[in-house]
Amino acid sequence: MGLRSVLTGATTTLTEPVDPRFELAALAVQDESLPLVFESVAGYPEVSAVTNVVSSRDRIASALGVESGDIVTALTNATTAPRELSAPMDAMFEHVADSPTVADYVPIPTYYAEHERQYIASGIVVAQDPDTGVHNLSFHRLMYDGDTDFVMRLVERHLHDIRTRTDGPLGVAIVVGVHPAVELAAATSGSPDMSELEVANALLDGDLATTTIDGLTVPAEAELVMTGQIRAETRSEGPFVDLSRTWDTVRQQPVVEITSLHLRPDPNVRVVVPGRREHAHLMGLPQEPRIHRIVENTVPTVQEIVLTPGGCSWLHGVVAIEKRTEGDAKNAGLAALAAHPSMKRVVVVDEDIDPADSDAVEWAIATRVQADEDVETIEKAKGSSLDPSQDFETGTLTKWLIDATVPENREQSDFAEATVPGVENVHLEEYQ
Repeated sequence: MGLRSVLTGATTTLTEPVDPRFELAALAVQDESLPLVFESVAGYPEVSAVTNVVSSRDRIASALGVESGDIVTALTNATTAPRELSAPMDAMFEHVADSPTVADYVPIPTYYAEHERQYIASGIVVAQDPDTGVHNLSFHRLMYDGDTDFVMRLVERHLHDIRTRTDGPLGVAIVVGVHPAVELAAATSGSPDMSELEVANALLDGDLATTTIDGLTVPAEAELVMTGQIRAETRSEGPFVDLSRTWDTVRQQPVVEITSLHLRPDPNVRVVVPGRREHAHLMGLPQEPRIHRIVENTVPTVQEIVLTPGGCSWLHGVVAIEKRTEGDAKNAGLAALAAHPSMKRVVVVDEDIDPADSDAVEWAIATRVQADEDVETIEKAKGSSLDPSQDFETGTLTKWLIDATVPENREQSDFAEATVPGVENVHLEEYQ
């Protein structure tokens, strides 16, 4: 299964030519509710672009074939029981060029005007561990630096570790345009011996087709595959608009030289606009199973955890629990803050509140919270480097916990939302 399998339902299709410099991003962010297909990209007559594929939890759930509230369970099951890949198949992509000037073949958007940088923000880097043979998939932003070269933001996680244990340049494949299950698996933080391809295969119930290119296993239905080498040379990377929708800093980062380029016929180049909903979901949602496991060790009745889009899907979270005793909410909130150190604010709600519904969460705060009793602050804590409000001299900030659960000494019915009877049995379209 590939990207095209999730474009068969409701989509918005634009037929007029769109400029990848600013215009594409401007259209993408106007309405993130449905996948957006750009059938015509100016300067690239044979290429389409696709965005807003994972811009909502409902869309992600639909792609995985589960209910919205079951996404974390699906991810947890896939990471704890990955599924072995079937034998490699023929690739659906074709060789286009060696040592290509990449921008001649692929639109690389410029998203923001303040610092004009062309980025591929949807690139999944595939590398093989030289010791275990396990393939690692991970997202890394790629700043185009002309001709065959990108500058990669390489954080100190698995790919960085693989590179340190590799003699000479590290051979990689960069994959763009795959099924959302592969994107979610690539964004998941797991142990070094976890195969993200097998996690994606589990999410797809064994339907992930793979192929081999330059000794690396990649999704056979990928829209774009580039092979290349991460060199020892470094160059300036950035600034880049990160999850906080503010500019990240400039760093010296390694150069990736592209040695071959492969495309599907009439390719759909996958675009993720930095700092917007898709970026947030791909970063935040795969963290939720880990947070859930850690909170569950403290409060076994935890129901659901959501890193909220309004909180950059990184800095703010909501934890829903079945509260049995006073103090459960604060324990759950403290455990969540410890489980995800980048989180700055956590709201703990009762199980009748949908943690993914920002209106419902705010309603719970409005009707169930007294600040002098239900708000706790933790000063001078280490937070996320993405938070522009922190004290950059010390790298610390104040975290806070809101207990928005019904007080133990009050009746739950006093805080229940009144409902209009029969809503679930009537439908507007039947009366039109």
